[in-house]
This record gives sequence, structure tokens and C-alpha cells, in this order.
Amino acid sequence: MMKGGIEKYDDNDATMLIERFEEMLDRGSQSYFDVEEFEDIIDFYFARNNIRKAYKAINFAGELHPNSIVFILRKAQLFVSTNKPRKALDLLKKVEILDPYNSELFMIKGAIYSRLKKYEKAIEEYNKALEETEYPDDIFTNIALEYENLGNFPKAIEYLKKAIELNPDNDDAIYEIAFCFENAGKLDESINFYNELININPYSSAAWYNLGITYNLLELFEKSINAFDYTIAIDKNLSSAYFNKGNSLICLERYEEAIDVFEEILTIETDDAYTYYYLGECNEKLKNFGKAQEYYQKAIEIDDTLPDAWIGLGSVLDDTDKVSEGLKCIQKAVDLDPLNSEYLYMLGDIQIKLGLFEEAIISFCKVSQIDISNEEIWLDYSDACKRSGDLNLAIDVILKGIVSQPENVKLRYRIANYMLLNGKEKEAFEMIETALQMNYSKHCELLEYNPVLLRNQQIIDLIELYKK
Repeated sequence: MMKGGIEKYDDNDATMLIERFEEMLDRGSQSYFDVEEFEDIIDFYFARNNIRKAYKAINFAGELHPNSIVFILRKAQLFVSTNKPRKALDLLKKVEILDPYNSELFMIKGAIYSRLKKYEKAIEEYNKALEETEYPDDIFTNIALEYENLGNFPKAIEYLKKAIELNPDNDDAIYEIAFCFENAGKLDESINFYNELININPYSSAAWYNLGITYNLLELFEKSINAFDYTIAIDKNLSSAYFNKGNSLICLERYEEAIDVFEEILTIETDDAYTYYYLGECNEKLKNFGKAQEYYQKAIEIDDTLPDAWIGLGSVLDDTDKVSEGLKCIQKAVDLDPLNSEYLYMLGDIQIKLGLFEEAIISFCKVSQIDISNEEIWLDYSDACKRSGDLNLAIDVILKGIVSQPENVKLRYRIANYMLLNGKEKEAFEMIETALQMNYSKHCELLEYNPVLLRNQQIIDLIELYKK
């Protein structure tokens, strides 16, 4: 659908065609355009999402060429684009009478049914279009997308393979099949597929790129770097290949090399906030705090809504003893992404450092609600309660933690500490005994939190009793 179009003209011809049409609009006059010219004008506006002018072009075309089915189809497409699928279907009934085997009719109906979430009917229409189209690989891709909508990723893979077999340069299908392999849990099959595709088409940057992504997902970072190197050799301006190579190097803790890669990106995209963020992260890992701060601040200058950059800057300020300034940055990140448990955890930690125990309790409470499976949050949350002087609340928090994580023996050793501090010795000893039965080796959690207990002979005797 809409293959070719205005690109078949050279730039001057395309410009002249559009200028002539827009001049007609401005003057309110009439000019003649043949069917093919109107098709190109309409497709030009569709490609630029200029719906208003596409609508005008369709209406003019329909008036000049009332017997041309193509403009009824274009108006149906416009209705689909403006979320009026029912109107589009009504319009297409005319085409079904005039030209019932028109492949573009089936394609538009497929898109409409997809928009209406009637994915099986969309597949039916796309299959009808297969018999008439010049571009079956595109239709195979559309069918695959409908199977994705149905959650049938193996079937989507089947159709994407057909599309790529017909057209090994179909980059859209190559990228889409990577998504399907991942969701189908078939990463090993994905690697085999991309290697076979590379054997057929060794200069496919899309194949090399997605092979690198798959290796990344499998944490085979050396292989992913190699794949991204081939990608970059084929397409030196594909910034996402540099990004992913840089991330693979970070995962291998090869921060100096990662810095070189991210600096290379700046020669392609000079004002990319994420690039500066990653440069900041690498320098922070190398303890080049001055440079890290500089890069984080540059990222924020470009995009002050990037929470990762605020977190990075806050972390560096904290590490360089500017804790209060760091708190403001981390708070900014939380404001931008209030449901990010990692950010909230960092906020709670820095609040503890500044003695803001009540504020830390609120932060840790939010973390416990968002990330209930986090094994450490209940310990830090309850510790903040204890530091604020509320042992009863600390005990209540740990009890909630035990309910959500009954196998987490650290919680039982910790609550025993709080019980002892709260004068509840009988309950504390019962809890210690339960914890020792569950996991003796973790008893150090009890003593490390409160080394004074090393002088408590009853506790030492109890620990020895369960020693194997």
C-alpha cells in the first residue's frame, strides 16, 4: 500500500508538484492534476501526517476524477488515521461493489479491523490481499503483527520468516522478529536465525544489530560487542549500535572503552542527553567524580526531565560529601518518576544519612509497597523506625515483611533484636530459636546488627545448641 509515490520524482519535480497544488489552495483557483499526480500529493501529506491537506487533496481529486477508486481508498485511509474506522468501512462498501478484488481494499480493511481489535478478521483481510499484491513481504509482516496482538508469537515468527525469506532487506521484519523471539522465549533460536540470515546477507546491519541485542539479553557481552562492531562497520551512523556496545562494555566493567564509544556517539548526535548520562555513569564508576558531575549536569541541561541524570548527579554529590545537595537531586528524580523503587530507596538512604528519619520512613514505606519482594527493604525500613525511636513500629514493619517473605530468615533475626531492645525477651528467644532452626548460618545477622549480644551468654548458649 502506497509503495513508490512521490519518491519516483526527483526533488525538483516533487517540490514543483506540491508547490503547484498549494498555490491552487492559496488562490482558491482550479488546476488540473492527473490521477497519478494526485496520488503522489496525497501520499506526500500522509507521510508527513498532514491530515488537513491530505483531506483537501482527496476531495479535489474526487471531484476531478469521480470514477477513480483510488481516492475512495485514500479517504478510507484518512478515516482510519483520524480514528473513524466505522466511517471507513461504510466508504469501502462502494469499492467492494466496483472492484471486489482490489488488494488495497483488503489492506485497508485489515488495518480497520486491527484498529477495532478484531485481529482474526484483520488476518482474514490481509490473507485476501496476498493473492493480488506486488508486495507480499509487507502483508506477511502485517499478518505477523496481528498474531502479536493475539499474543501468538510463534505464529508471528512464522510469518515474519516468510517476509524475510522473500525480502532479506526487510528491516522492519528483521527488527520485529527479534521482539517476537524474545517474547516467545526463543533466544537461542533467534541467534540461529540471525546467523543464517547473515550468511545470506552479510551486509545486513539490521541482522547484525539484532544478533548483538540477543547476545546482550543472554549476557554474552563479548559476542554482543563483536556483533555491534560489525553493525557499525556497515552503518557508521547507527547510534543505537554504539549505545548497546557501550552498555555491553559497562556490563563487563570496561568503563574506559565504554567512554570511547559514547564519545563517538557525540560525533553523530551532539545533543543527546542519554549519551552524556552514560559518560557520567562510566566516569562515576572510575571515581572520576569531577568529570562525572560535569557530564550529568550536561545531560540535565539538554533534558531536565531525565531522572537517571538527576540520580547520577545526586549520587556523585553524595560521594563527594555534598550530601544536602545530593538529596535535592535525588528528590528531583523521585518527583519525575515517583513509582521508581530504586530512586525511592536511594532517597531513603540519603535521608538516613542526614538524620531525616521520619522522611526516610515515608520513602522506605513507598518502596515496600512498590517492590514487596525486595529482601532488604524491610530491614532498612524497620531500622529507620528504630532510629526514630519507635521500636513498636519497627516490630510491626518486620512482621509485615515476614508475612510477605516468610522464608527470609534475616527478618526473624532482626525482629528478635528489636524485641530484646523493647524488653520482650521471651518472644525474642522464641524468634531466635525459630530462625536458628530455619537457617543457622545466618545467625551472624543477629550479632552484626547488635554486637552487644556477643556478651549475652544466654544467646551464645542458644546459638551453640543449634551448631552442627
